Amino acid sequence: MERGNIIYAASLLLLALLCSCDEARTSGANTEASTFQTKQATPAAAQQGGDMGKKPWVIDIEQATLNNPNYRHVQWTGEHLQMVLMSLKAGEEIDLELHGDVDQFLRIEQGQAQVRIGKSKDNLSFDKKVSENWAILIPSGHWHHIKNIGKEELKLYTIYAPAQHPAGTIQKTHKEAKEHD
Repeated sequence: MERGNIIYAASLLLLALLCSCDEARTSGANTEASTFQTKQATPAAAQQGGDMGKKPWVIDIEQATLNNPNYRHVQWTGEHLQMVLMSLKAGEEIDLELHGDVDQFLRIEQGQAQVRIGKSKDNLSFDKKVSENWAILIPSGHWHHIKNIGKEELKLYTIYAPAQHPAGTIQKTHKEAKEHD
């Protein structure tokens, strides 16, 4: 199987697992799943720092995202995927960037954003306003820019395949993130 197909399959599997976690939580999860979850770090514990990667982990992704105070917080880094929580203040942005070999999935949990994507940084031909419950998929090799256009914080999580940031990275502000990128 080609590397791209493996990454695509792994991304879909992770998304399915994240969605099924919410279904299990709201529909009276079976005892085995509930027991497994209680053995894992809670979203509050994960907020204290550390990367929960390279081992199985269950998280209430919506609550973790909404409770994240940091511009960028790498929560889980595996061999082929990485999950990062983000919080952008009103007017802040994810600067124009290009990931040459990284596919990216983002989901908005709170707020409003302007999303622009294109094959060149001078021609961001895809332009869409999004809000909570929207997902954004960015293929590798595409320039993208995301800006918080609302009055409240933009709360989102993103999944990179493969990982984009060092495991355990916490950048409290946009300014701090710019200094380290």
